[in-house]
Amino acid sequence: MINLSLLTLSCEYQPFVDPHTFTIDGYEALARFYQPNGDAIAPNIVFEQLHESIELLAAVEYQAKVFQLAHAPHQQRIFINVDPHAVDGLNTAKLIKLLSQYQQVTVEIIENTCVNDAMLANQLFSQFKQANIKVALDDIGAPHSLLCVDLMMNVDYLKFDRHWLTHMTHPEGVQLLIALINFAKQTNKKCILEGIETEAHLAFARDIGVHLVQGFLFKSWFIRPTSSQTLCLA
Repeated sequence: MINLSLLTLSCEYQPFVDPHTFTIDGYEALARFYQPNGDAIAPNIVFEQLHESIELLAAVEYQAKVFQLAHAPHQQRIFINVDPHAVDGLNTAKLIKLLSQYQQVTVEIIENTCVNDAMLANQLFSQFKQANIKVALDDIGAPHSLLCVDLMMNVDYLKFDRHWLTHMTHPEGVQLLIALINFAKQTNKKCILEGIETEAHLAFARDIGVHLVQGFLFKSWFIRPTSSQTLCLA
């Protein structure tokens, strides 16, 4: 078990890049955690432990969003990940009030773990849209994922999981991805392909016609704040 009270919170901003022009069209803000000796600890480990207490999860998620928005690159679109479990019930209004202060914020929702999570994500989506906050559906096509058709039809952005890159040489997989991209274009949605790490990945992204790409090929463009803060769990 991690002693969460000893961790410090920071974040990282990863750019969304046009695969043709290499212009940046916003950033995804990702939480980062550090131990007292300065060593990084994987965010998924922290959040797995936080899921044991919805109150702590909500507290850390909110602190992370405040920090990410406060240090975000100016005049840029910012994408914020939201765990539906962290903003269920009374916490939803608090988060929406925070996000509504920023005109260029987009919320990324993940709904791929189970049917109940998909239903919760769908409810959360409706509340964000009522507040005029744009929404992206994250991790589309991830292994063992579900896909809510209603969410796909109504969100503003479709984010395709890096797993699609394993199908680069599989015609059926490529055609399915192209069909989803064409659907996005015909319904005025933007699509983003994650996991771009090589020039071959980038060339594939160009060929299939995605609007934007994200990944470690652009690591030199990642932005990290110089400051951090201690987690408040009281």
